[in-house]
Amino acid sequence: MKKIYYSVITLIVVFATTSCDKFLSLTPPHKLVVENAVTDYDGAVSIINGMYASLSTGSGSSIRDYFGGSPFVYLANQAGVARAGGVTYYNMSYMSTTSNFSNYWQHWYGCINSANAAIVGINSLADNKFPSAQRKTEMLAEARTFRAWVYSHLMWCFSQFWADDEYGVLWREDIADFNNIFAERLSVKESYEKIFADVDEGIANLPDYSTSKKLSKQMAQALKAKLLLNRGWEGDYAAALTLVDGVLTTSPASFKMDPDMKQMFVDAWDSKEVLWARYMEENAGRAYGEGTYSQTIIQAGDAWSTANQNNPSSLKSFYPEFDNWINADPRFEQTMGWARAISATGILYFCPTKLARQGRASTDLMNDKFTTYYFRYPELYLMQAELRARTNKSIAESIEPINTMRSKRSNPVLDPLPVPASRDELMEVIFKEICLELYMENGSEWFAALRIKKNNQPIIYLLKPDVQAIDQNLFCWPIPSTETSTNIKIKSNPGYDN
Repeated sequence: MKKIYYSVITLIVVFATTSCDKFLSLTPPHKLVVENAVTDYDGAVSIINGMYASLSTGSGSSIRDYFGGSPFVYLANQAGVARAGGVTYYNMSYMSTTSNFSNYWQHWYGCINSANAAIVGINSLADNKFPSAQRKTEMLAEARTFRAWVYSHLMWCFSQFWADDEYGVLWREDIADFNNIFAERLSVKESYEKIFADVDEGIANLPDYSTSKKLSKQMAQALKAKLLLNRGWEGDYAAALTLVDGVLTTSPASFKMDPDMKQMFVDAWDSKEVLWARYMEENAGRAYGEGTYSQTIIQAGDAWSTANQNNPSSLKSFYPEFDNWINADPRFEQTMGWARAISATGILYFCPTKLARQGRASTDLMNDKFTTYYFRYPELYLMQAELRARTNKSIAESIEPINTMRSKRSNPVLDPLPVPASRDELMEVIFKEICLELYMENGSEWFAALRIKKNNQPIIYLLKPDVQAIDQNLFCWPIPSTETSTNIKIKSNPGYDN
């Protein structure tokens, strides 16, 4: 049997302390059956902590960045923003044998398996083992929202998320074993129904935001809004706008934008602007845990030289159109800088330090706060602006959330944008703000490049003028050949080589 299946059937249970600072502390992983793993409340806490740890470990025991920023770098490349990752993603010439797809697929289903283990284990534990019935309900909602979040990315990346067709997700809600590895895909509609059922549990039962290290009610609301926005079926935009408005008006006061953008990225997961981020504990090999993310970003930039040290270019990091935008944007100084590559010489590169931080060459940087920003507060304003535009609010009403977002910053100072003259201009302005605020963080610019149109075609053609025609089938990645070669029931995505 392929390695992927040996990995998927492995249940990683992480025994952890329950303090705020060390809730993911790892001891060597144990392969335990759920009945033995969750016999009391501490076991329930541990299996939830193991679920969060799977974002870094996936289905294996070593630290990996497969649910770190790595896939989001490639989505930015596909959108025509970032050069990091090479031309395969820019040209969308990937195939089912592209190794990253097998890695993502394996590790994301490892995360699903961890969530399923938590759901099964907590459900099976008697109510009187918990501090309260409400606590059990919250923990189940946490696990189900986590599962919904992972399935959302499997939907967005490997399924035809925009179409009402048969190419949905491969849904698993049992712990994977040799008896259930062969399975068919759901339809797209069925996939959304399953994901929404999970995320609605989070909206109903998760506690309010208190830290980006854990899921919250507000993150569940934001996730559902993004699902609806990206899908764009009848009624979706109005429903998404209601959710976004609710988060903006009812969130705890502690969840807010930081006026200092530079400091926000320094603080990383400790910033109150961050709704959810991938967290790795200190002394857990953070610099290696996010591996290809920062290293790919760093070395896609311009290497330091005496000639360019005072006037560096970002042209090597970004494709021309976006490079022109970011060089003229006040956020440039807060998001770009010099970072060291992981090499004996520690060569400096000019790159997006908002993500790559100072770099990875020196041992004193090994435990820097390398993270992936799954959702930050500004994205609420960007979504609100687009959703207002899509629900026929006036142009002035639609641009207002973006200007509110910009007014929240004092470093840098972002002047208000003028009211666009037309709806086409409005949508282009919204798109540019999405790219400039969120580039390479969580894939937002890729999906916006498909949703938003200019001259009656996806605005992706503005960023990739050399790509004349893009097959819609390429909007999602191929099901990896490691899956299709062993799972005889799964149907491949159309337009690919398997």
